Amino acid sequence: MEPWQHTYKDKLISAQAAAQLTTSGQLVRLHIGRPPIPILDALAKRNGQLEDVTLIQCYPLYNHPIWNEPGYEQSFHLIVDYVGAGCRQGMQQHYVDFLPLDYPQYAKQVEDGRTNTWQADIFYGVVSPPDERGYCSFGNALWYNKDAARAAKCFVAEVDPTFIRTHGDNWIHVSEIDYLVEETAPFPVSTAPPPAEERGTLEVIGEFASGLIRDGDTVQMGIGAISEAIGLFLMDRNDLGIHSEIMTASHVELVKRGVATGKYKTSHKGKAVAAMVVGGADLEFVDNNPAFELYSVLYTNSLLNIAAQNHQVAVNSTLAIDLTGQAAAESLGPQMYSGIGGQMTFMMGAMYSHGGRSIMVLPSTAKRGQLSRIVPMLEPGSTLTTPRQYADYVVTEFGIVNLQGKTQRQRAEALIEIAHPDFQPELKAQAKRLFWPV
Repeated sequence: MEPWQHTYKDKLISAQAAAQLTTSGQLVRLHIGRPPIPILDALAKRNGQLEDVTLIQCYPLYNHPIWNEPGYEQSFHLIVDYVGAGCRQGMQQHYVDFLPLDYPQYAKQVEDGRTNTWQADIFYGVVSPPDERGYCSFGNALWYNKDAARAAKCFVAEVDPTFIRTHGDNWIHVSEIDYLVEETAPFPVSTAPPPAEERGTLEVIGEFASGLIRDGDTVQMGIGAISEAIGLFLMDRNDLGIHSEIMTASHVELVKRGVATGKYKTSHKGKAVAAMVVGGADLEFVDNNPAFELYSVLYTNSLLNIAAQNHQVAVNSTLAIDLTGQAAAESLGPQMYSGIGGQMTFMMGAMYSHGGRSIMVLPSTAKRGQLSRIVPMLEPGSTLTTPRQYADYVVTEFGIVNLQGKTQRQRAEALIEIAHPDFQPELKAQAKRLFWPV
């Protein structure tokens, strides 16, 4: 028996005992996306026993009552740094607070003496079973889990036997984990396609946007149906590279088909690099495949690392864009819908990259055609995700425009051309009022 195997057995505790490690006044962080569900269940049962516990998670996907029902504020300050489907109800009802930040800046809070939301008292994570040398994987979502685990005073890990292993920096040794919990719970992955009426629009946008991506480019794509649609139209390209915050299902397919070889990448040549692989991707193909490398989001989203990659193309979506090119991708008015993520950093990095470009994609309308996503001005309270000076190509189902080098008037004219025809007359009238002499 290897020495680490003795260590492993000595560290085993129950989910209930793990939850008991939390005391009043502590900062507690959770694994991104899929939390350690048995531990979270046990922690939620301590509501009313604890006081002033700050609980932070990135992108909650698991629809747990602690994020969505009233009453948990008795014990917990609930915070997210990216809004996921599992906490949208809680965000709408203001049970949950939002922490705005650029991920690579997390550690600088500590370095520069800012308010510390990084060095948790306890990090409750999820890892794979250890390999023969005692190393565990964070599965398909490395993100900043390893960083948070090492920064925490105590690291408690649920052991999930379904977790894949990847190359890159996606591992941690049993000796670095304080407690292990073998109770686990399945986490459903939603792979539902968009409604049929949306699919045609998304495919048109995908085909338009794909025309801006050339052989040898290194591509980042945000999460969502539009990104997947773009990927469908890249299967005839040659030697694409991948450096992205998120590895989409279509990214994985591009590697699988030999389209994304990474041959011309400036760094990590021959490797598809991201901080996370989406759950709907072919994870069996990614598992232990040396073509894929996962690194911390603090690394993948570094502006310097992105800009240093030649021919970096950033493809992202937005909820709305105004007539000057300001993009609001996070909120509908003041109501948070998603998060900052890496959109602005990748769009900036792509613009500074030699031969790089950024592409903003969006359907022209929302609410089944009732609202235009191209608007004269952003709705009051909307969060500005990407400033207009970094707006490059913009794509809807009605075409492509480039905003670089254009004045406010020229930008307005260009964006109106790709707005839905039903809204163009009003947009023209508003543009005239905003940007031309009365």
